[in-house]
Amino acid sequence: MHNTDPALVAYYDMRRSFGQDNRIVVTVGSPDLFSKPFLQKFTQLHRDVEREVPYIAEIFSLYNIPFIQYEDGGIYLEELVHNMIVRDQDPREMRDRIMATPLYRNFIISRDGKTASIVVEPFRYAPHADDCVARPEDGFSCGGGEPDGVKRQLLGPQHYAEMSRKIGEIAARHHDPAGFDIHVSGAPIVSTEIVRLMSKDMPRFTLLCFAVAVVVIMVIYRSLLVSLAALFAFLSSIIITFGLMAALGEPVTPPTQLLIPLLLVSSLCTFIHFISGLFRAHRETGDKAAAVAVAMTQGHAPILFSALTTAAGLIGFITSTLAPITVLGLFGAVGTMVAYAMGMLCTILVFRTLPTRFFERRYEDYPTIIAVMTAMSLFAVRRPKRVLAVAAMVGVASLLGIRTLEYSHNSLLWLPEDNAIRQSTAHIDQTFNGTVNLEVVIKPQGGRDFRNEELLRRVDEVANRVHGATDIPIGRHTSIIDFLKETNQALHDGNPAAHRIPTQREIWDELLLLEGQGNDDMLRYTTLSYDAGRVSFLTPWLEAKRFTAFIHTVQSMFEDALGPMAEVRTTGLIALLAMTSTAVLDSMTSSYIVALVQIMVLMCISLGRVRLGVLSMLPNIVPFLLLLGFMGAMGIPLDTFTVLIGGIITGLIVDDTTHYFFQYKRNLETLCDVEAAIRATIEDMGVPIFTTTVVVMSSFSVFIISSLNNLQSFGLLMTLGAFLALLADLLISPALLVTFNHAPVKAGDAPRPDGADATMEVRHAT
Repeated sequence: MHNTDPALVAYYDMRRSFGQDNRIVVTVGSPDLFSKPFLQKFTQLHRDVEREVPYIAEIFSLYNIPFIQYEDGGIYLEELVHNMIVRDQDPREMRDRIMATPLYRNFIISRDGKTASIVVEPFRYAPHADDCVARPEDGFSCGGGEPDGVKRQLLGPQHYAEMSRKIGEIAARHHDPAGFDIHVSGAPIVSTEIVRLMSKDMPRFTLLCFAVAVVVIMVIYRSLLVSLAALFAFLSSIIITFGLMAALGEPVTPPTQLLIPLLLVSSLCTFIHFISGLFRAHRETGDKAAAVAVAMTQGHAPILFSALTTAAGLIGFITSTLAPITVLGLFGAVGTMVAYAMGMLCTILVFRTLPTRFFERRYEDYPTIIAVMTAMSLFAVRRPKRVLAVAAMVGVASLLGIRTLEYSHNSLLWLPEDNAIRQSTAHIDQTFNGTVNLEVVIKPQGGRDFRNEELLRRVDEVANRVHGATDIPIGRHTSIIDFLKETNQALHDGNPAAHRIPTQREIWDELLLLEGQGNDDMLRYTTLSYDAGRVSFLTPWLEAKRFTAFIHTVQSMFEDALGPMAEVRTTGLIALLAMTSTAVLDSMTSSYIVALVQIMVLMCISLGRVRLGVLSMLPNIVPFLLLLGFMGAMGIPLDTFTVLIGGIITGLIVDDTTHYFFQYKRNLETLCDVEAAIRATIEDMGVPIFTTTVVVMSSFSVFIISSLNNLQSFGLLMTLGAFLALLADLLISPALLVTFNHAPVKAGDAPRPDGADATMEVRHAT
């Protein structure tokens, strides 16, 4: 989200007031948790995590969780297992008391009593060189506030990665499937694993992708020099674009990683179309310098407008409410124009460098491919109604598939089914009913604070009702009320009937007791001045759309119950996740609409005729509809990753369509016959259009073997999209042109421009 987004501001406010909510959870399963051997080993695990893992603000488990006791007229807070071990007590004596404590269930112990957990709360902020470190042994303490001139940075992915790696090492050291079964999860762990695999797979498969592209270009053009020039054009585009991002302080995120395949497509399209134009011009002129002049005059305009339309489509992303997509749109547009410039430059340089023998041994462009493409187009020309009817039926079928298409974002499902983090998350969700939290921040109004008896009773009542008001399984909810109930029960000699909210006077007294005992844990659920409180609902890692309805339900229930007594705000990681996924769909829908309008305007301008420009949009849109229908039929969800693929495939689809219609318009003006113009267009543009399609299909197909499901879908959709774009240009475009864009003068009905007859004869001879 953008830094000024109200939802993000509210989330940061919550973290400043109450601490982190993105905790790491380490669970340990055993047949007997309350045996001394298990607790001794568990204690060692706790100590190792506490000592070896960096950036830990707090750590909770059976070993150190505060246990409220009432003895000799006083209230005491003990570290649960630690004191048992020190006093050599039998832990089984405490089993029933621990299992009966709501504050512990599904937090540091599962409801069935067979799994214990260690909950790690990371720092809110990254360490800084100017941070003050208190040294009580020397009598040195830190004053309040932050060091002068230090702007605090939130704990980032690199810190979570370091924590995850260290916890993984410790877990592997202690793991024993027979009696000490360890699982690790939590939002920092899952996000770190996704970033780790994407950081490994995306560059690796992108390099493999371009290696395949270079090989295919070398095979098609029979020149290592040409393929290396294409490689240089792409690499220079990447270096310049990402250099600009670095200079402006923009980080690389999963969405902005898509700039790499986007620039690959853009640079390849520019390079292939221009090099093909140069080769055609050289065959006509026999001179390199003259060929460059001819290619620039005749073939540069569609290349430029293709880059402009692709950039215009990406500029629509700038309006997104999400920062990484805005960055993708901005630098995607800039990178597309950089790719155009570097593609043109590298093409001219390599063309002028090619030896004479290259042109002497190079024969005419692939007559078989031209023949097949021409036959397909002429079939559409001679049976346009049938082709359009079939296209319409396929479109209807696609609409049926689109109806089943779901927008569903669950990044956990990007991980392979056998991934240890995905399996551990599923295990912990099943055992504890949750690994992430929804936070409800309550700010009392009307002179009240979070010690008001009536307010607390209403909060307690509505929090309990939430469990049965939604289909989301809730592991537990926690607030300052739970500490009050535990304290009240302890003050009444452990009587279960006293596990309730005390009276107004008792609330003040008991909170003072807890403060006097140094119970800092309750400060995670209320501020020091009690001007705000927090209720945390533990939930499993689920699809983001389900959280949207859940959050709305919780917000409404608390607002209805509290009315004017308090202001209510739902926040937390799952709230941000739900808002983000919804914002992606909303903003991308509007962005694609804006992009299509901009592309259509530019197509009309480039072709010089509104009718032709509007017609050219259908071959641009149909592949998208077919892709969406395919996704619906195959059960591939539209999520925050696949929804961005359209911005990349647009570059290829628009590029081929622009060149096709631009060359058709030129040929129609010369030949004055639709069929002849289409035949000539295939002869002129068939090889570069075929080449870009083959290169994209072969290179992006390597993503299908990625370990990440989202990258597999990316590779499959890019490969299929390239193929559908070619079919649309070969079948739908000719059928539309014959049906709706007849030439004003038929061949043979009027004198042709000088040289037209000769041109036709040469083309048919070819």
